[in-house]
Amino acid sequence: MAPYAPSALPGLSIRLNYSSGALMAVQRPASFPGTRAVRGSPRSAAVATGRGPRAVRAVAAIEAPPVTATPAPPAPASTRPQSPRLIVQGVHHVALICADLEASLQFYCNVLGLEVNPDRPHSKLPYRGAWLWIGPEMIHLMELPNPDPADASKRPKHGGRDRHFCIGVASLGPLEEKLRASGVEFTRSASGRAAVFFRDPDANVIECVEGAAPWR
Repeated sequence: MAPYAPSALPGLSIRLNYSSGALMAVQRPASFPGTRAVRGSPRSAAVATGRGPRAVRAVAAIEAPPVTATPAPPAPASTRPQSPRLIVQGVHHVALICADLEASLQFYCNVLGLEVNPDRPHSKLPYRGAWLWIGPEMIHLMELPNPDPADASKRPKHGGRDRHFCIGVASLGPLEEKLRASGVEFTRSASGRAAVFFRDPDANVIECVEGAAPWR
C-alpha cells in the first residue's frame, strides 16, 4: 500500500500495519530543508497507533529549523541640509557707552596705555566713537546716551558686583601706580586673587587680572 501524506501533517507519512491493521504516523526525515531526524532524541518522531482510518492520535515532534532574525532596514537618510558646526573663536570686541569721547580716549590711552585701531574709523557709524586694541581684541567706545547711571555712587561699591569686563596684564604693580597717579580709585579682588577693579569716566567697570595667558 502506498503511503498517504495529508497536507495538514507536513513531514509525516501514514502507513498501514498489515499485521495489526492499524494506521501509523511516521516522520519523513527530509520533509523540511535544513532539518534532520534524530534517532532516540525527544525531538524525533513520536508515533501513536490505533485502529480505523481516523485512528492517528499523535503528531511527530519535528526538529524546527533555526529562526534567523531579519535585520531591520536602515533608517532613511535625512533630506534636510546639514548645518555647519558652530565654532566660537573668541571675543571680538567689547562695546562701551561714553558721554565724552575725548575724555574716554584720554583715560584708555593715557592711563591704560591702549592704542587706537586706525583701520576702523568711527566715521562709518552714525555716532562718534573709536576702536581700541586690547591684545588681539578691541574695545569699541560709543558716544551715545547712557541708559545706566554714570554716577558711581549709584552703582555697586565693589566693581566685582557690577557689569564689567576683564583685561589680563603681566603685572598689577605698574597698573596700580598709574591708577594712583591719575587719581583713579580701585579695589582689590575680594576673593584674594591677583586682580583689581576700577571705573572709567562713565562708571563702566574694568577688572584687570595678573598672570600670563591662558587664564583659568
